[in-house]
Amino acid sequence: MDLNKSKCSKCAAEKEDYKQLSQQQKTVYEDISKFLKAKKNGVIVIDTLSGTGKTFLLSTLARSYSRSAKFVIFRKDQASRISLNNIDTYTYISFVMHYFSLTYKHAIRMFRTNSLDNVAELYNLIVYSKKFVDNTSKIIVLDIYTIPPPSLLILLYIVSLKNQLHLIFAGSSVQLETIHKSPFHDESNFFIIQIMGDLIINNKLPKSIRICDSVLEYKMSRFSQILKQYKTAGNVPFHYNIRYALYCLFRSKYFVEERFDTIYIAQTHKIIKNRMHRFIQYLKSNGKRYVESPFYYVDKHGVNMPISITHSGKFLPNLLLVEGYKYIHINKRGIHNVVHLEKIVYENNEVCSLKIRFVTDNRVENILRDKLNYYQILPAYRTWLLTNIVHTDELWQFPLRPYTLTYHAALGQTINQEEVEFDTTNCHQANFIYVGLCCVRHYSDIYKIHDTRDLLSYVVTDYMENVRNDKRYYYRCSSIEVNENKIFEYITNNGLNKYIDSIEWRDVPDIKQFEKMPMYCLRIERSLYEHLNKSIDTPLMKVTRFIKENPSVILHTIKMAPVGDFNVCDHNKDIVYVKNKKKKTKEREKRKESSAFDYLKNEYNRWLGETENV
Repeated sequence: MDLNKSKCSKCAAEKEDYKQLSQQQKTVYEDISKFLKAKKNGVIVIDTLSGTGKTFLLSTLARSYSRSAKFVIFRKDQASRISLNNIDTYTYISFVMHYFSLTYKHAIRMFRTNSLDNVAELYNLIVYSKKFVDNTSKIIVLDIYTIPPPSLLILLYIVSLKNQLHLIFAGSSVQLETIHKSPFHDESNFFIIQIMGDLIINNKLPKSIRICDSVLEYKMSRFSQILKQYKTAGNVPFHYNIRYALYCLFRSKYFVEERFDTIYIAQTHKIIKNRMHRFIQYLKSNGKRYVESPFYYVDKHGVNMPISITHSGKFLPNLLLVEGYKYIHINKRGIHNVVHLEKIVYENNEVCSLKIRFVTDNRVENILRDKLNYYQILPAYRTWLLTNIVHTDELWQFPLRPYTLTYHAALGQTINQEEVEFDTTNCHQANFIYVGLCCVRHYSDIYKIHDTRDLLSYVVTDYMENVRNDKRYYYRCSSIEVNENKIFEYITNNGLNKYIDSIEWRDVPDIKQFEKMPMYCLRIERSLYEHLNKSIDTPLMKVTRFIKENPSVILHTIKMAPVGDFNVCDHNKDIVYVKNKKKKTKEREKRKESSAFDYLKNEYNRWLGETENV
């Protein structure tokens, strides 16, 4: 989603040439086209940093292949926009529902494994591949490969062998990992697709076309290097050393007051809810009018009733409306646009409509409460609101969202000419803040970085490093034991600070202890944070190598697998819903008796023995 217009000359030039690929993109486009023509099936992997134009490149490619290309992407709003270009586009869930004939509930449970080992997991996926019967697809493009369950990637790999398809996986190794981890692969999907790849493109789109200034480009390049030094791919723990490195890169962004006319990006909906509560307190203290518009449902008698939430949770129970502020408007097709709320219109002291103005073209529209569809509210939000209402799943509200995003929702976003605030206090993985920062185009677009937990400690570590020339330790302060104002004097004076010099420190030899909220003033040797990338090998990585090296075994197992094995592996049936442990055991025993499963197991063990003896 391009959240706003831009007055930046570089941004404007990009818009004028929107339909033209850059020379680097053209080179990659030609490489992919040659591969597609030369091979009947295969896997292409594009692994480059965020903002290098992967999605635009691949949507251009998909459009040239018309309906024979399927485009699968994480965000619903992005899928909606891409589909406007006559590209067959799906989210991960909608793709699984459509091509494997599953309901929504069964689709989200599809990859919650009940397998006893990795071979049983592979057999489940082989049986599932028999459900994929689409004969029109020749290419499946999956964007942001780090997010879906790893089993989905392997399932598509099997489908590509069975149906002679090309797969294109695109993303960045430092993007967010899957939410649903597999017990057979607790690492980034990067390590799986690197095994699958027949053509790997990782250095032909080196420069971000999203970032427009050299200052931000340098800082983002440096931060990316720090993450990759710590871990080649996947989630990087947001430990103190990386938090401090981020502070050093964006120091001035930590010392400004919070505003509420900015875009706010945080890790969870609960943090966003807390932000909205602070907004309400700000409005109250400044005497500004606001409305908390309830969600409505239709009761059994056909009467519109407001939903009254008595339980706490991670979402707001209403929509906060304030004239003069920006919101995200979502239409029925799932297209997101930034709008100004110009006026709240009342009738009999009740809000009846809203006058909004679209930022992109200044178009003015009056909107009413409407029944929210799949695109206009998160499924989890809908479920939470209707916790105590069982006879309907319909919700009515103005089709607006607060001007906030989670880091997952920010994936692939481009934010133009808008100031952004980032929450880092509650981030557990460094990748989250990296993804958020990748959305902006100019250093000046970053208004504030929130860190209410460790800012004092950064100031002290900064002082010890740059004034006392101490690069041996990291320092963490207890707000109970120190005087914040005296420490913050260093920010304005930049010289010797007798108060900081007088603090007594306790040495900590353990990272886990240092990372906990300190009750005392602590220091730890920086060398303890030095982290060497370790070699990684998981059961699903072994499975992927087995498929890569034994495609004929996979195809033969597909032919052998009886239809009855769906009763064992089908998540629509027994495996998900069997509560009785004895019955579940019988189902697993039935699978073990399958000749197809025995064949696969024997071939896998043979292959494993040969590879381990090499």
